[in-house]
Order: sequence, then structure tokens, then C-alpha cells
Amino acid sequence: MKKILLISIIILFSAVSVFCGEFEDTLKKAEQGIARAQLAVALMYDTGEIISQDYQQAVYWYTKSAEQGLAAAQQCLGIKYLYGKIINQDYIKASIWLTKASEQGLDLAQQLLGDLYFHGKGVTQDYQKALSLLTKAAEQGNKEAQAKVGLMYNAGHGTTQNFKKAVYWYNKAAEQGEASAQTLLGLLYAMGKGVPENKKLAYIWLSLASAQGDKEAFQCQNSVAEELTPQQLAEAQDLATQIQKKIDNPTESQKQEPSIANTEKKINGSGTGFIITKDGYVLTCHHVIKGAARIEIAVEGKTYPATLVRDDPNNDLALLKINGSFPAIGFSSDRSAKMGQEVFTIGYPNPGLQGVSAKFTEGTINSLTGFQDDLRFYQISIPVQPGNSGGALLDENGNILGVIVAMLDAKTTFKITGSLPQNVNYAVKSLYAQAMIDTLPEVSGKLTPASKNKSNAIDNVKKSTVMVICYD
Repeated sequence: MKKILLISIIILFSAVSVFCGEFEDTLKKAEQGIARAQLAVALMYDTGEIISQDYQQAVYWYTKSAEQGLAAAQQCLGIKYLYGKIINQDYIKASIWLTKASEQGLDLAQQLLGDLYFHGKGVTQDYQKALSLLTKAAEQGNKEAQAKVGLMYNAGHGTTQNFKKAVYWYNKAAEQGEASAQTLLGLLYAMGKGVPENKKLAYIWLSLASAQGDKEAFQCQNSVAEELTPQQLAEAQDLATQIQKKIDNPTESQKQEPSIANTEKKINGSGTGFIITKDGYVLTCHHVIKGAARIEIAVEGKTYPATLVRDDPNNDLALLKINGSFPAIGFSSDRSAKMGQEVFTIGYPNPGLQGVSAKFTEGTINSLTGFQDDLRFYQISIPVQPGNSGGALLDENGNILGVIVAMLDAKTTFKITGSLPQNVNYAVKSLYAQAMIDTLPEVSGKLTPASKNKSNAIDNVKKSTVMVICYD
């Protein structure tokens, strides 16, 4: 608790250092209603570093700043109510201020508020809400949140039990030195849950947690050590030392070899997807995510872990879910496209060669049936490259007509006809995607209405188009 408070105060001091000159000047700005100055004054009174410590004044100025909407002040005031150090402990008021700060994206506020929902303190206990908040904090690198998200997937609190996801989040926290995550990660390696059984890695993580005083890790470490040969034990101890150096020097370690997590996950392919609901349901192709042990979605420079919600191999479709709030695109209200209709797509073709920025291509509907008159598909003239699969086929207003699934295989066509195909590609019709979605009322009820705005169609689609990254 003290460590959290100290870190929070140090961060906030850094954020408002511009006002930490003469106290009188800062106080004048605070009295004039400048929120950041009010926060600076509160911190000065709170810490007693610049002016005599006065908790009553600290709370007064924290509140003034927080009421103006300054997220850092809201977070700090929420922490004060949460731990009751300088004011009476009040979980309800803590939850109110932490909610305001978390809505502005502060990861510590999200983590602490998530804990309140997890334990039902000041709010009604809600594991799903807790998981949502903690995941947001975890995605920003908050190691306490990462450990807690791992625990929730491990135990199945607020979600389906998923040891693979537990391992993923434990690993994130463990590599930042979070002892409880190191212990639980070591146990999963020892038992082979969510990962192949690996006694050496189990020993490594348990020994690192044990060095921080974790008693459970110490006991388990000794048991695992008995199953290792002297050579394996020596190798494990050496690797544990190297990992600890990375934890102690995170900036320096980023310039060196990758972490254990990064060496174990290998990208086996990528494709395109598009967001169809504002809470993060993503449509893509089945063949894009087929065989992936883990899936990530890249949106506007940020990466989110994705869950497979529904798979339709027969029609080459898949529905994924990421946590957050995003712009979404809607399905066309027309039952079918028309032959000769102008269409476009945005996607991520050949990212290794063409780069990771989204690419726009356009063409027409060449046929209302696909290969050998398959009724499920449109034939389109849009240039398609590896990586375009899973992207949306769109009308001029940016509404979904289908999902890009394939290009006619050149070698097969040449063997049959003696000539190479010229820009013959296919998209599965949106009706089949909607049929899959209709089996999920929690998704179908949130679909975005069709757009009638042609002028902003490309920009809107670009914001909702994502890269799907798959790992072995």
C-alpha cells in the first residue's frame, strides 16, 4: 500500500513539476482556479517537502483540482479515500473518484477500481466489471493488474477458465518482477497447465519469487529442484540470474535479447479484420486464425489480446473479441450487391514487405457467384494480396457487403486453362457473416447501423480496420 502511494505521488510530482517553484506563486495560481496548480499545492501539503505538512489542506486542494476534472487529482483523492491515510477510509468515495480517473485512462485508477469491484468494496461485487477494468490497466503495463487478470483467468472469475490466458498475463507481470505472478506462473509450468510442462522454467520463476520472500514459492521451488538434474539446476539458476538483471534494469534489457515470453511466441501469420460493434467484436477469416495458439489485434498503434468467440470454417469466417471502446462499421442494408457495383477494401497486405500501414484498394463486383458458381461468394476485381484476407468488402458509403477470403490460385488455374488469371478474387457474402452473428444475441443487438455518408467512408472504415496477428 505504501509503495503504491509513494509511486503515485512521485508520478504526480513529475506531472506538475512546472508549478513547483516558489510555493506562493503556485498557491496564487491555485486560488485563481488552475487545476494543475491546485494539484501541485495539494502535493506540497501532502508530502511536506516544500511547505509544512498539512493533510487538511492537502485534501482541500486535491478535491478542488479533482472537481475540475484533472485525472491525476481524481486518482490521488481516490487513493486517499481508499487507504484512509489522511482522511477517513471511505470505499464508496474512493470508487467514485477512481471511476472518474479510470475513465480518463489512468492505469493505477483502473487497477485499484478493478480490485474494488473484485472484492465488492464500495461497489457491488462484479467480476466481469473487475476483469474489464483490470485488463485495461494490464494492457498499459500495470504489473499488479496483469497479475490479477492472470489470476481471474486461472480461477475463472468473471470469465471462462483459460490457463493459456492466465500464463500470458502472469508472464507479463512476472517479467516486471511481480512476485505472486512469478509464483503462479512457476506452478503452471510445473503442472503443465496452459503451457507444456517444463520443470526448468517452473524452477526459474519460483526461485525468483522465493528471493522476494514468497513462502509458497520457496516450498515449491525445493520440490521442483528435486526433479532436475544437477546440470539442469545449474542452467536454471544461471537463467534466473539473467532474468533478474533484466527485471532490475528494464531499459537496458530492451536493447538486449528478447524475454522468455517473446522467444516462445512466434508469429505464424497475419491478416485483416474489421470491428463491427463499439465494444470490440471483430470479424475476420477462419483461415487467418486457424491453428493460432494466441491472437492479437493491432488497432491504431495499440495491440490487444483477442478471444475467439465463434468460428465458421465452412464459410471461412471467424468472430473475435477485444476489450475496449472502438469505432465500428455497419452491414449494408441491401440484401445483395449488384454486378458492376463499385466496391473497395482496406487491409494489411504483405506487412513484411509493404509495411504495417493500412492499404486502400478498389474495384467492382464481377460476378454474384464465386469459383464454379459457388453462391456464397462474390467475384471481385479488387487487387488482393496475402494479408488482405479477413478485410471488409465495402460499398461506396463504407458499409459491409462481404469479407475478403481468397484470390484464384494461379498455379491451379494455369494447369487447368493454360493461362494465368488476371485479378480474380473472392469475398464471402455478408449474409453468411450475419447468419453466424445472429446466433449470438449479445453481438447482433449491438451492430452498427448502415452509413449513408459517402464523403467520410474511407476514413471511417480505416479507423475500424485492424491487423490480426497470430502466434504459434
